[in-house]
Amino acid sequence: MLPRRSTIACLLVAVLSLAGCGGRGSNSKGDGGTNASQATTAGTALTDSADSSPATTQGAYQSAITDAVVDNADFDAFEEQITGLINQTGLPGASLLVVQHGELIEQEAWLDYTLDTVVPIASASKWLTAATIMTLVDEGLIALDEPISTYIPGAVGSRAGGITMRQLLSFTSGLVSEDDVPCVSDPTSTLVECATTLASLPLVHEPGEVFRYGGQHLYVAGAIAEVVTGVPYAELFRQRIAEPLGMAKTFFVQVDGSRYTDVTNTKPAAAAVTTLGDYGRFLEMITHGGVAPDGTRLLQSATIAEMQTNQITEARYGNAAPFRVKDESPYGLGEWLDWTNPDGSALVLSSDGSLGFRPWIDKQNDLFGVYLVKDDGSAAVDGNPTPDADDANQVYVSGNWIFELVAEALNNPLPKDKYPDR
Repeated sequence: MLPRRSTIACLLVAVLSLAGCGGRGSNSKGDGGTNASQATTAGTALTDSADSSPATTQGAYQSAITDAVVDNADFDAFEEQITGLINQTGLPGASLLVVQHGELIEQEAWLDYTLDTVVPIASASKWLTAATIMTLVDEGLIALDEPISTYIPGAVGSRAGGITMRQLLSFTSGLVSEDDVPCVSDPTSTLVECATTLASLPLVHEPGEVFRYGGQHLYVAGAIAEVVTGVPYAELFRQRIAEPLGMAKTFFVQVDGSRYTDVTNTKPAAAAVTTLGDYGRFLEMITHGGVAPDGTRLLQSATIAEMQTNQITEARYGNAAPFRVKDESPYGLGEWLDWTNPDGSALVLSSDGSLGFRPWIDKQNDLFGVYLVKDDGSAAVDGNPTPDADDANQVYVSGNWIFELVAEALNNPLPKDKYPDR
């Protein structure tokens, strides 16, 4: 049985306000709380039509994603390079999907991989979670720029209560690292219970001041999504993103990986598993402005644009993968801006995972792609925020150079200057 919304809200209120449950404010929609219509007017609601509900029908289109192998000779050199690296490391395989101009131009699995190989995707989960939560913004259940105390009345007056959903999705919340909170990895805990513990700890900086890449922000964001909907986060993702897009093999799993359903404690920033085609279906929806192939609008096009806008221009750069810190890579809402245009708008977007999985959208080449691999420790991955000390001596099987190799294979290389607006 799912927990009642009042119970979920109470758990957060109890810690953030250091008060017990019951009475005024114990229900997120009760007296002193905020209902959906209030949330819409209280802060930023991103809509581009009279009907702001995500579940509206627009123009349907034929999905480019199929289960067919597409062996494009343009990618033969890419295949040779990647399979050579994979063979060096002893990894089982890798795969690549590329859709350009709405057509599937490459889809291959190499060595022991198939098109149905399921892998954990680590931080590539962040893009999925940001999209899931932004459906709630579109629906008016959450406003980007309202403090989270709007949805957890008992948090009024606390430092954590002043954090906004925008700051959670852009990793500028000031929350402590999830590595400092053991219950984040405890399968006997729940997402909401543990989020209350995380949010009760002293902030490491004022909200909005510093960009610090990490899962803690989305852990709390996922708990708030549970509060306002009464639905466990893993199920919320399935209902709002995976099921409408036919992502049948994509799940947020229990923190110890023990189960894919009835998940009570997952990591919204890191615990998803998926296949090549499934994640491709997600990117296809993004490139179609938030619309699924059957015409169902999952996200407003203005919401997609906001997610792809640099959100950290006013923040000091803190921790991230070393190459990110060096470049001071811009960040949107749950996604990286890996290349930008001279005006600062996104040219290449991604959400890379530390195990090697890399999804991206390349606007210069009008394509989206998914590179699927799982580093088991015998190889190295550019972008791993906690690289092994001997990474320099390992064979690198993944990195943002994947995006560059694909663009070069199509004879339209990405710019050498990633950020010409600086």
